[in-house]
Amino acid sequence: MRTIFLVLLFVNVAFFAYRAYIVPYAGREVRPSAQQINPERVRVYSTADFERIVAARRGAACIELGPFATGDAPRVEQAVTALGGGLKVSTRRADEPSRWWVYIPPLATRQAALQREAELKKQGVDDSTVINDDPNFRYAISLGVFRTEEAANNRADALRRRGVQGMAVGPRDGPGPRVYVQLRESPEPVRMKLFDLKARFPGSEVRECQSS
Repeated sequence: MRTIFLVLLFVNVAFFAYRAYIVPYAGREVRPSAQQINPERVRVYSTADFERIVAARRGAACIELGPFATGDAPRVEQAVTALGGGLKVSTRRADEPSRWWVYIPPLATRQAALQREAELKKQGVDDSTVINDDPNFRYAISLGVFRTEEAANNRADALRRRGVQGMAVGPRDGPGPRVYVQLRESPEPVRMKLFDLKARFPGSEVRECQSS
């Protein structure tokens, strides 16, 4: 009798295990994403996102945005100052060669520039930028800023092979030294905003402050 009892107990346990753990998965495909904890909260970061977050959270005592031509510095400094109250904003001059850029000359209106930018995307050009803040090139479209004329011409040749027309190659900066706008001892949210501001000034970069 004891043997029969143990056999029946084993059968019942096995049946329960089968119904509880095997049947629910037998009729459907098991997807790894469905097994995540709170999958809706998972975010995939690009390399650029990661570098930006690391740089902003590193907490450098001083970071700078640039380079700019001397005439553009006041406009950039004003934009940086507007990121928050009581910020320590200054400028640094550096003797650097002029940069070269590939661009489509200014269009009549912002809408016309946006339409042209949409056409460029259809041609596979995803890194163009409409210029809004530079009064000399408002509604032009930047297609890249480079340290040498040769690099700019190579970029233009590559774009022509994609069918892009109406481009120009020329110096991006005016004569004279380059200027960097520096931001000192700023909180993390402000440092993050400086990276967003960078997008308004094609060819600029954010980095830790350099000595003159």
